[in-house]
Amino acid sequence: MIKCIAIDDQQNSISGLEKYIADTPNMKLLASYTDPMVALSELKKIDQVDVIFMDIQMPQISGIELSKAIRSKTRKLIFTTSHEEYAFEAFEAEADAYLLKPYGYAKFALTVNRVFEEETENIAQESYFLVKNKSEDHKAVLVRYADIIAFESFHNYIKIHTKEKIIIAYLSLKDVKEQLNIKKGFIQLHRGYIISINHILHVDGTRITLSNHTSFTVGDLYYNDFRDFFTNNLITSKRNK
Repeated sequence: MIKCIAIDDQQNSISGLEKYIADTPNMKLLASYTDPMVALSELKKIDQVDVIFMDIQMPQISGIELSKAIRSKTRKLIFTTSHEEYAFEAFEAEADAYLLKPYGYAKFALTVNRVFEEETENIAQESYFLVKNKSEDHKAVLVRYADIIAFESFHNYIKIHTKEKIIIAYLSLKDVKEQLNIKKGFIQLHRGYIISINHILHVDGTRITLSNHTSFTVGDLYYNDFRDFFTNNLITSKRNK
């Protein structure tokens, strides 16, 4: 269970964080504060938590200043702010991530997953992320990378094809490439698909068919990547003809 603290002088921001944390499996909000000075006093009394979400621009004491006093109280620190110019200061304060307001649940969940995924990145079968599924009334569902067959672009959403079901998430393929751990085991060979290499069923010329029988023709922009992938992995006889 990931134990959380939220600090933000804006009640609507606190309410948003409370909802996102409540909607996320394995996360628990221990306390939230709209007064940073109260937070400073209270956090001195508690044991270490897993993550603190903290605004930067606050009265009396800024989030950057507050972080110096309470950084030892949390394993992870995520700043939340509507001001991009604080990114460098957040880095200097040893923040693990930076959420730029306004942010939706998808960005929140992907950021949390990235921050905590580092602890289990060597255990591939336990690698996962959380995403809200449009098909299940936007409930947050856990998706294991090993179960993914493909990410498919779908209007303003993506379809995540898994072994058991299709998840529709308010993301783009760009989000997938930038924010998910797909550097190994996945490849993009079409503008509308990022596919799991483990779920390629067969290749016929430039036509690729996946284990769920989805098929597509390699896009022109991705032909060189396809050629390299194919020639580097195709086993042929070394006997002289």
